[in-house]
Amino acid sequence: MALTLGATCEPRSVCPLTEASPLHMYHLDHTQQRKMADRLMTSVSQCLHNLTSKLSFSPSSEGKPSPDCRFQFMSDLHLELGRQYATYDFPVTAPFLILAGDIGCLSHYDEYLSFLQRQTVRYKRVFLVLGNHEYYHLSRSAGLEKARQMEKEPVLAGKVTLLQQDSYTIPEQPDVTLLGCTLWSFIPREASAAISSVMNDFKHIEGWTVDAQNEVHAADLAWLHKEVEMIRRDAKQQGSSKRTVVVVTHHAPLTAGTSSPSHKGSPLNAAFATNVCESGNWQPVRYWVFGHTHWTTGIETNGVRVVANQRGHVFSPGKNLDSKLEKRPVEHTFDPARVIEV
Repeated sequence: MALTLGATCEPRSVCPLTEASPLHMYHLDHTQQRKMADRLMTSVSQCLHNLTSKLSFSPSSEGKPSPDCRFQFMSDLHLELGRQYATYDFPVTAPFLILAGDIGCLSHYDEYLSFLQRQTVRYKRVFLVLGNHEYYHLSRSAGLEKARQMEKEPVLAGKVTLLQQDSYTIPEQPDVTLLGCTLWSFIPREASAAISSVMNDFKHIEGWTVDAQNEVHAADLAWLHKEVEMIRRDAKQQGSSKRTVVVVTHHAPLTAGTSSPSHKGSPLNAAFATNVCESGNWQPVRYWVFGHTHWTTGIETNGVRVVANQRGHVFSPGKNLDSKLEKRPVEHTFDPARVIEV
């Protein structure tokens, strides 16, 4: 709100300050001086009243604070390791929290729920995308059913939004929409044998196969394209250039730069990333948050800022199961306070 001063003293036929000049008052007796002083004080009081009554607060776009639309984001906390659901903590640096998958296992239902409940007390809303580890020791359908059930748990007070082919528009910022899904990577035929024999997904997710993964990849990708196109079309019809989309997936939407350079050329890369956002029209997507690769990064491609903030396999504070985590450059180190601002 901008303070507007539009008040002045009301005009008088005789200015009391001129009328009550020190020289004038010097020639008055004590009674007359008292009367003149009273008139002066009354006039000054009236002037101040007129001034304060005409002070007004008028809206100003320049001074008006915009809604806080910052998102703290992270993934791959892997709280299932050493059952860290109750002990892992991090600072709050934004009103909204994005959890981009591999937070833990849904088979640890009560512990996972308790972790989410702690976050609902600290954030306005928590957005959750499921990673591959969420499904461990369950089938995909059973895992998704548990996730939907958890989202509705009363202890979460309706403040956790599961994004599995789901969208959410921020009420305070109706131009900002989140789109989310796992976006399982596409595994080409020539890599399927190597990946299915090495990746734990095919051992710990009941009934999981390469064909099943490729099928849900296609479904997730088709849904994303449809949603982005619909938002773009609606924005055009409304003549709005302010629409902003944040996409959240677990698997990476880009191969180059989304994993450690040490994995370059690996036949297993197709299990982690698929090139989907480096071409085509993804406007108005501004950010694409991902996980799964255990590589924190930020890349600009095709007008989209692709970002990740991944903790990785940490058994307990100071004990990394993956020794490579300790050798990361600073710019690729997990920072639980990291934020994107829309």
